[in-house]
Amino acid sequence: MAKKENKEVAEVTEVAEVEEVKEAKKTVKKTTKAKAQSDEEEVPAAPQEEVQPVKEEEPKPAEDSIEVSVERKLVALYTLQKVDSKIDEIRAYRGNLPLEIQDMEDEIAGLETRIANFKEESKKHQKDISDYKIKIKETEALIKKYEEQQNNVRNNREYDSLTKEIEYQTLDIQLSEKRIKEITAKDNEVAAKVADAQMRLTELNATLKEKKDELHSLVEGTEKEEELLLQRSAECEKLVEDRLLVAYKRIRKNARNGLAVVGIFDEACGGCFNRIPPQHQLDICTHKKIIVCEYCGRILVDKGIIAQYKD
Repeated sequence: MAKKENKEVAEVTEVAEVEEVKEAKKTVKKTTKAKAQSDEEEVPAAPQEEVQPVKEEEPKPAEDSIEVSVERKLVALYTLQKVDSKIDEIRAYRGNLPLEIQDMEDEIAGLETRIANFKEESKKHQKDISDYKIKIKETEALIKKYEEQQNNVRNNREYDSLTKEIEYQTLDIQLSEKRIKEITAKDNEVAAKVADAQMRLTELNATLKEKKDELHSLVEGTEKEEELLLQRSAECEKLVEDRLLVAYKRIRKNARNGLAVVGIFDEACGGCFNRIPPQHQLDICTHKKIIVCEYCGRILVDKGIIAQYKD
């Protein structure tokens, strides 16, 4: 009986403990929920930004933008071509003078060297003539000596020997005189060449002075113009895209006359003068794309583009 009562007491105690645990859990949950609600009340919510509707721009016609863009490129290319052609003319005219001056200076240096060589040759001739004259005097002295010895000979054999020696020395004198005449003739020719070279040298020096003065005046007269043209060329290059500008410069480099952009004249290319098909002419006039000559590769423009060019 006592055991049964103890068992019931134990069960009641266990149930009570379970109930206490449940109540404690509920209390913790309520506390946590209350704290969370208080935190939400303390932190103000961020205001939402008003979303404004985006106005869509009306698309522009693609065809018009292409026409304007290509037309401007063509005008810029044609203007660039005209400016570069003027620069080429200035440099070509001015560039010939330095070459002429250089050729004259080279010719003058050659003439001066030639005259110096002629003078050295003339000195050698004079020395040779002087040597032969000295030899003639020495030979004449020997002849005189042999003639004196002939007066004191003891037999005919000695006399004949001296006579032969005198004849030999006489021939030697004649040979020396002949050499002197030959050298004198050569020296006269050299002197004539020196005179001609001196005359040519004087003319070249005078012409060289004139060319240098002309070059100096040209440089002074065209330097400012060339500088302005170079500035304008740089401005035109900015209006052309890099790919097209590279192609333009490549065509200019390969073209003999430096023309990369040419007009149409009498239905023919202004660069190679080959006839352009009617369809290509129509495409060129529409300014919708850049068209090149199928024969020479130059960029073609019509009268409308040429009319927009301004000096």
